[in-house]
Amino acid sequence: MEQLGVWIGPILLVPAMALLVISTGNRYSQMLVHLTENGATATLTRQLRLLRRALLLLYLGIASLAVAALLGGLLHADAGMAREVMIVLSCIGIACLVGASTTLVIDVLRDPLA
Repeated sequence: MEQLGVWIGPILLVPAMALLVISTGNRYSQMLVHLTENGATATLTRQLRLLRRALLLLYLGIASLAVAALLGGLLHADAGMAREVMIVLSCIGIACLVGASTTLVIDVLRDPLA
């Protein structure tokens, strides 16, 4: 049972990250509409860069977690090196989630539309 938990753990974070991708993508779309209606400003351009960075981190995080889970599922987390690689990929995925969340917090604090 422990082996199942080792490889399925990373994939459990993916739905939460997917929700963040959807909401961040919607926010990015709103900012683009605002940009086309009102023209570019330094603040708006900075906000778009932050959102794009958050999306990139979320995508990288999802990919890392998915590869970690796939590796764990294929190798059943028995091989020592495979387990270490899986743990590293999971940590990368979690770090990307933390980075994206921090970027989104900064975006909310700097919101020019508020």
